[in-house]
Amino acid sequence: MLVEPELFGRRKIFTSVEKIDKTNIIEEVNKAMVHHVKNMLEIEYLYWYRRGVQPILEREKEIRPEINNKIVENHADEIVSFKNGYFLTQPAFYISRKEDESTTEKVKQLNEYLYRSGKQIVDNKVVDWFHTVGIGTLIVSPCKNGNTPVKVYALDPRSAFVVYSVNPGHEPVMGINVVMSGEDTAAIDVFTKNKFYRINGGFVGKLMTNDPLTVTANDVTETKANTIGEIPIIEYKYNTSNMGAFESVLPLLDALNNVTSNSVDGIEQFIQSLAVAVNCQFEDGTTANQIRQAGMLVLKSVGENKADFKILSEQFNQSGTQILIDYLYQQILTICGMPSTTKGGTSTSDTGAAVLYRDGWYQADTVARNTGDLFKESNRLFDEIFIKILKEKNLLDIDLNDFELQFVRNETANLLVKTQGALNLKELGLSPEITLARSGVSNDPVADVANSKKYIEAAWGSQKNDLNVEEDIKVDDEVI
Repeated sequence: MLVEPELFGRRKIFTSVEKIDKTNIIEEVNKAMVHHVKNMLEIEYLYWYRRGVQPILEREKEIRPEINNKIVENHADEIVSFKNGYFLTQPAFYISRKEDESTTEKVKQLNEYLYRSGKQIVDNKVVDWFHTVGIGTLIVSPCKNGNTPVKVYALDPRSAFVVYSVNPGHEPVMGINVVMSGEDTAAIDVFTKNKFYRINGGFVGKLMTNDPLTVTANDVTETKANTIGEIPIIEYKYNTSNMGAFESVLPLLDALNNVTSNSVDGIEQFIQSLAVAVNCQFEDGTTANQIRQAGMLVLKSVGENKADFKILSEQFNQSGTQILIDYLYQQILTICGMPSTTKGGTSTSDTGAAVLYRDGWYQADTVARNTGDLFKESNRLFDEIFIKILKEKNLLDIDLNDFELQFVRNETANLLVKTQGALNLKELGLSPEITLARSGVSNDPVADVANSKKYIEAAWGSQKNDLNVEEDIKVDDEVI
């Protein structure tokens, strides 16, 4: 049976302890587990909701229970699928923050190691998780393979989570991964910045049921050094509330399922209309239940009233119901920051940017940009571990300030307006890098300018020529 929890976003788990060691780790893990179990139940519900296990499937009808359609319009999956594809149109990659060729070359090598690590594939899984349940997790691990010095794996947020410090900045204190095995045993892996602990634990209860779920850490069975020196489990989030992409519209999704199911019921009840027999004779032994199963009701006439037999039918107003369905669906799209496919009607005179504004594409892009900023915030923790492993293996020496993560989307959308804007910025005298970035023509202006250097010099003029022109002007002014 599907049990719906109260859903207001996943809880961020904190601890006030400054140092985690063998003396207090069991106590701290058990404290964190109390909050994580609540998150786990909510994540489980959202996970299956996205896959079509929704409350409408538990619907019961008191009147004519034999006609009880349970229609799931799985817009939750539609929302997540769109968000995934729009947010990661192409794999995220690193771009250089400096113009010198040495840094640009190092960033190219960094992207090569990023590709080998499998991080770009893992990003798809992490993004799918946080669009579904609000948070996604991954783990970074050094690898002995020379060609692949770092490996990245996506983790299930029902099992993996991070505990943060209550101090300003909320630095990660513990990374925990719980693996439930058997009927009541659990293996709990805990990472601190300098230690790894394997803990034997147990659990009672089940997910998606009314049975309370409790996970308990019992005793430490293994301790060893954390060679990375950082917490390798990293959490990513969709928004600051740690809510999934469709979580805020769950009541509307349920209402839409209910209206759609009732609409199908209405059609079916019209087709299977009840027959009414007044003062009619039937064969001996015929019961009202038998007649009712045949789609009729028996009414006994009194006195001299004549027998009558007729069909009770009322035409269902589909047009009025469709207006409500369209309204609910439009509200779902608006709240979730998704573009509409019906808002503009079948034909309008709007073109270009007006269509993008009207149909909600700019709103979708705004939400994706906000998510991108939060993604970059979490990804800096990954970057620190990533370049630290590469430095320790003497593969690449690059500073954290030399690069940043870049998302690619809408490269050709409204390209005419972007190029016109770029030309206007060029006329103002801005550099090629600033012009390409501000106009939106390029997602990696530094690299694009470097790759197109001779063509840009031909169009912009070289910096040396520009300086000569300025000197000529000064000389002319002095002569004048």
